[in-house]
Amino acid sequence: MDPNSSDTRAFLEQLPLNEIWGVAGRSAARLHTLGIENAWQLRTASPKHLRRHFSVVMERLVYELRGENCISLDDMSQPKQQIMVSRSFGRLTTNETDLREALRVHASRAGEKLRQQNGLAQAIMVFVHTNRFRPDLPSYSKRLVIPLPHPTDDSRELIKAAMAGLERIYKKDIWYQKCGIMLMDLCDHDNEQLGLLAEPVSDEKRARNEKLMATLDKINREHGKNTVRIGMPRKQNAWELRCEHRSSRYTTRWDELAVAKT
Repeated sequence: MDPNSSDTRAFLEQLPLNEIWGVAGRSAARLHTLGIENAWQLRTASPKHLRRHFSVVMERLVYELRGENCISLDDMSQPKQQIMVSRSFGRLTTNETDLREALRVHASRAGEKLRQQNGLAQAIMVFVHTNRFRPDLPSYSKRLVIPLPHPTDDSRELIKAAMAGLERIYKKDIWYQKCGIMLMDLCDHDNEQLGLLAEPVSDEKRARNEKLMATLDKINREHGKNTVRIGMPRKQNAWELRCEHRSSRYTTRWDELAVAKT
């Protein structure tokens, strides 16, 4: 709608204040005391005056009714500068194998996200920590940044770096609650810049690795998440979320279809 057209004015004159997004019933009542009874009167009111009586939100609302953009929409197409994947465990664990499996899954997922935005990571951060709400248990929190030999989106290399980081920060006899990874120093795949001391990678190996990762992503995209994965997690492990009260997945699982009894 043209903000200055007669049709817009007629519409706003008929629009009650409580029908405007951001104006609650109490705010509408306060506006009535100021002589503002519809959206058009709110549009023509003084923004500064309303800000003194309400807040900056009401001031912005006046400008928006006049057709001015006050808050720009986020550009979702912009690639992320960092990619983090982490999750709290279903139960506390001291087992290093549980942490290794969890980090392997997180690194694989981060690699998938990285390839979706056509990016490369130059470093990876690994972190672990305990439950800070359990004062009866030893507290421990540690993170470590591992520079990668060269920018990569290969999940195998990300997992290898994550495992190396875990070996350096893992402590025995600590009850861990959460672990995760963060891909850092991201760059565009098509504008990769190698350092003078970067480990060289042949074009043949690079093309083979990219084809492998593209095939893995395609299979998981077409046949379901985790159809193909790097390493198989153990059953009944500690790091997976508990799902005892999850609703049935009628539309995605054959074994959970609704049953009608007569």
